[in-house]
Amino acid sequence: MKLNMPVTSHEVVLRDDHMIVSKTDLKGLITYVNHDFLEISGFTERELIGFNHNIVRHPEMPPAAFKDLWDTVKAGKPWTGIVKNRCKNGDFYWVEPMSRHCTKPTRSWASSPCATSRAKKKSKRPAASIAT
Repeated sequence: MKLNMPVTSHEVVLRDDHMIVSKTDLKGLITYVNHDFLEISGFTERELIGFNHNIVRHPEMPPAAFKDLWDTVKAGKPWTGIVKNRCKNGDFYWVEPMSRHCTKPTRSWASSPCATSRAKKKSKRPAASIAT
């Protein structure tokens, strides 16, 4: 697993009007990110497009969560869960990504702002284990 650094203990809380959208191919390479994704993550489009989506993976996220995510997505099924992502400066933010099948070999991800630390605390299941 890639170890993304730096890491801080500062949480960035998404606003209600944030809607993070990214698209990847089935290898996880980013093909599109929207303005909200750039604003929250602190990365530039140039730093993300063509790179693996794990660039925003927080090191506290268990590898098994992403195995489940990608196994589900590659099987052509939708996936949703609660994920802790890392900003470029090391801060973190919680998202509730939902995969949507567009056209192979592309996946579209939309993350809602409701999955902050409050949503994580409400869940009785560990982060990123809420899959459909």
